[in-house]
Amino acid sequence: MSDLREIRAFAGMTDADLGRLERGATRLELRDGATVFEQGDPSDSVYAILAGPGSIRAGVLDRRSKGLMIELLGAGEIFGEIGVIDGAPRTATAVAVGNARVARLRAASFRDALAHSPALGDALCGMLARRLRRTFALLQDATFETLEVRLARQVLYLAEREGRRTAAGVRLGRRLRQPDLADLLGGTTRSIITILNAWRAGGLVSYDGERAILTVHDLTRLRRVVEPDAGGSAH
Repeated sequence: MSDLREIRAFAGMTDADLGRLERGATRLELRDGATVFEQGDPSDSVYAILAGPGSIRAGVLDRRSKGLMIELLGAGEIFGEIGVIDGAPRTATAVAVGNARVARLRAASFRDALAHSPALGDALCGMLARRLRRTFALLQDATFETLEVRLARQVLYLAEREGRRTAAGVRLGRRLRQPDLADLLGGTTRSIITILNAWRAGGLVSYDGERAILTVHDLTRLRRVVEPDAGGSAH
């Protein structure tokens, strides 16, 4: 079975349509910090993140070369699809966070599969809508919420989407480095460390700094950070 079946957007495709995607596809083993593509590059392929702990951070640079992360993607997700759909250059730079395995899908193969597969079209529309909603939510949070609330919401999002239950709690399936969280949420690394240390001291989470893996011990208490009216305190 093709490892592309692991990708959420491709799960409902027929074998024939999945075969269209596979035409000319290559698998890449990316080392931590490897650049997949840069802002302004031609949009000649779509990438799918295969199973593993590595992530892909997508970010943009302003005219002063100051970075802003716009998304942190993990296994089962695709990226680079927007430029392939509209033919415009890359709007962001994509960099590996940890060692990551990706499938590189030719633009022509992706468009051919999209033309033949209603399941892919439906999945792509749903994925783009969710990402747009999430972007709006992040912008709203950045305007009205504290950094602790923004961090709690991000951790809850990942825990509910891809967390794995263990005896200790819900372990997030991807690496979450403190500088990356700071970039994504509009804070500083020091402030992220301060919040995580407070949560650890209160028994809310544990954080393996060497592997950048976070485990949530109490989802209910973490939700109270986001919605304090639920009762009680997270600390």
